[in-house]
Amino acid sequence: MAKKKNKKDYRIENVGSFDGNVKGIIITIICILCFFGAFYLLTIYITNKNNDSKEEQNENIQNETSISYSDIMLGRSFSMSDNDYFVLYYDKSDEEISGTYSQLVSSYKGKEGHLEIYTVDMSSSFNKEYATVGESNKKPTNANEILINGPTLMKISNHQVLEYIEGEEEISKYLK
Repeated sequence: MAKKKNKKDYRIENVGSFDGNVKGIIITIICILCFFGAFYLLTIYITNKNNDSKEEQNENIQNETSISYSDIMLGRSFSMSDNDYFVLYYDKSDEEISGTYSQLVSSYKGKEGHLEIYTVDMSSSFNKEYATVGESNKKPTNANEILINGPTLMKISNHQVLEYIEGEEEISKYLK
């Protein structure tokens, strides 16, 4: 009797290595993650850049926006709430004149016991109709009657003109 050898089929599987298909999927996933990561970083960079420029714009806007209660329209010359005050009319578009009168107003406001002084920009389109090259009206009773010929200072008390001074030299002498 002869012994028969039992032959069993053995299959050896390679557990330690990846199939080519799996490697491709992993590489694709890594590439997609890198793409989205780069896109995310680019988005953060652009957003921060826009926020910085918006902050600069807001700072510029905040710096540019200021309310001056001493600058008024000519039409309000007789309607201010103070009993006694001055209104100074001059062309603020001329830098030399504007600088001279700004300095004059500042030094006057530094005096003790000064009256309130309001300024009117005669270069403003709203005030141009009151500027004249002819005779100025030295006794206006309301804003519609005002005619200004050059730099002018009016002292107003109880809605009436008490004093009317024209010319840079005369105004400078009066306020000093």
